[in-house]
Amino acid sequence: MFIKQRIINLSRTRCVTKKGVNQICAFFVHFSEQIYFSIFKHIISTRDMFGGHNTLNGNLNQTINKSTFLLYKKIGEQYYDFQILEKIKSLIPEHIARLNEDDKIKSMMGWFKNDFMSWTPKDPMCNRCMDKGRGNLPMHVRILPGSSWKLRAMEIHRCDKCSYEYSFPRHGQILKIAEARTGRCSEWSMLFGAIMNASKIETRIVHDFLDHCWNEALLKGKWVHMDSTLEYPISLDHPHYYEQNWEKKYEYVLAFSSDRVEDVTQTYTQNWDAVIKRREEKRPSFFRGLFQI
Repeated sequence: MFIKQRIINLSRTRCVTKKGVNQICAFFVHFSEQIYFSIFKHIISTRDMFGGHNTLNGNLNQTINKSTFLLYKKIGEQYYDFQILEKIKSLIPEHIARLNEDDKIKSMMGWFKNDFMSWTPKDPMCNRCMDKGRGNLPMHVRILPGSSWKLRAMEIHRCDKCSYEYSFPRHGQILKIAEARTGRCSEWSMLFGAIMNASKIETRIVHDFLDHCWNEALLKGKWVHMDSTLEYPISLDHPHYYEQNWEKKYEYVLAFSSDRVEDVTQTYTQNWDAVIKRREEKRPSFFRGLFQI
């Protein structure tokens, strides 16, 4: 009823003005975001009734907010943007693009990790001081909050010894990441997901809300773990790698599409009882206000 009345109110004049059209468009963009967060809220409030999943709660109070979900929603939308995907597709070497799906995935992961992207360390040493023989001197970092999902934050790294300084923008726009060709797991997974989708392999982004994110690709009707930051073959279909080797203690691992949020924690753990226990120790305090859009 609310949607219908809003359109009626905007169209009661003899013609719908450009301003009226813009209002309608802005309303539906806002409404689609409401739907997205409502879907997530519904999933987390009913997940324990289906498939043995439990409700999201507690610890996410400190690690999840609406801007996080908006970012991943926007990433998912970019994965379906034809103009973006065409530009991303042009980055893929022609000899890789011609391969069959299995060989293409393996070759793309190797090319992306070893030739295309570079890693931006969290605690860099000053290269200028190292070049001058001053040893490994750590740089101090200042993090400025971003203005929107398009620019999530700006890191300013500075050496106190020689005053050398550089900035690292944390982009949410895939083409900006592709232009920079550097980043950490978020930039790598955002861009690699776009490369996969540009290759007509449906791919989404996954976040463990601890310190890492990666991708899942829909292969032969099944969502398969894929991490472009790891060496092949560990990078493909090794979902328990983090728990076994990085001692991850999950509460929630979520997979994001443009219109869907899915709790995929069970895919990545071999100790589901421990996950449930960690969840039950928390209280669902962060939901108040989270979805009041």
